[in-house]
Amino acid sequence: MTPRKGVFVLRLNEVGEFGLINRLRNMLAVEAEGLPCGIGDDAVIVNTGQGLMVFTMDAMVEGVHFEMDYFSWHALGYKALAVNISDLAAMGASVPSFALVTLGLKDDTEVEAVEEMYRGMMECGESFSSVVVGGDVVRSPSHVFVSVALAGFLEDDGFLSRGGALPGQTILVTGTLGESHLGLCWLREGGSERNRCARRHLYPLPRVEEGGVALSAGSSACIDISDGLIRDLGHICYESGVGAELFLDSILVSGDARETARELGEDPQRAALYGGEDYELILVAGGESAAVLCEKLDATVVGRITTGDGVRILDSEGGEVKLSESGYEHFREG
Repeated sequence: MTPRKGVFVLRLNEVGEFGLINRLRNMLAVEAEGLPCGIGDDAVIVNTGQGLMVFTMDAMVEGVHFEMDYFSWHALGYKALAVNISDLAAMGASVPSFALVTLGLKDDTEVEAVEEMYRGMMECGESFSSVVVGGDVVRSPSHVFVSVALAGFLEDDGFLSRGGALPGQTILVTGTLGESHLGLCWLREGGSERNRCARRHLYPLPRVEEGGVALSAGSSACIDISDGLIRDLGHICYESGVGAELFLDSILVSGDARETARELGEDPQRAALYGGEDYELILVAGGESAAVLCEKLDATVVGRITTGDGVRILDSEGGEVKLSESGYEHFREG
């Protein structure tokens, strides 16, 4: 805390993004019959009386989430919608979904650039049955930002959340990890967006079908990987009141990630653990459900849920690998 005229002032860089969210969550704490899942998850679930609706929103801010010298307007539009669709996927929501978009634009922004951004949104929307139905446009003096609010549906009364993991259950991950972070590093070094890792960063693939399969197969907890495997698994642990062990040698890293990491002088394993923005799903399931997920989704077993709290990483011999990082968090360094 920093002093100000005899009182101590708590600042955002001292509490961090998640500390702030927890404080606001306590302020806004409400028990509502029509709100089966609220603050603290990838999205909010609302019971309309005729079914469950899912609501989420995410923003992308120039200088924080992207830089225009390596992000095309088309990619910006595509990704702004895709990351929100990924939140719905993590809840097991089905298509279609409907988006409202808020744009903050500088005075000298070219109209064609804005139209190209919407072409990117439309391309993403066509792939995942998501439609932009309105929004707002405001003047932003120095930085471009785009914020998307998305509404989707759940077919039945069930949904996925971060809070259902139990000790003894299996942790699985879809796909491979680390490519998006390495793609960002590649782009910042002036590399072409034709690189597979770069494309993975610019045009992420929301795992909508996989989320639906996980829900129907009985997965007990789920989150999409936006802040990094370690950080996002930590969210499941926190909301479920459990701990987790990760098997380091089981975490899949693609050949493209290894090659890009080699050229950049980066560690592909570190990128897989901490990098973020892969938008794969972390799934938790027990017994038969875990076996079904492995078969139907080609998901990889990467660990187990334990008692206690926090995430431990184990090497091939069962020894603990000490963590040096925790993943991305707004208002903090790293």
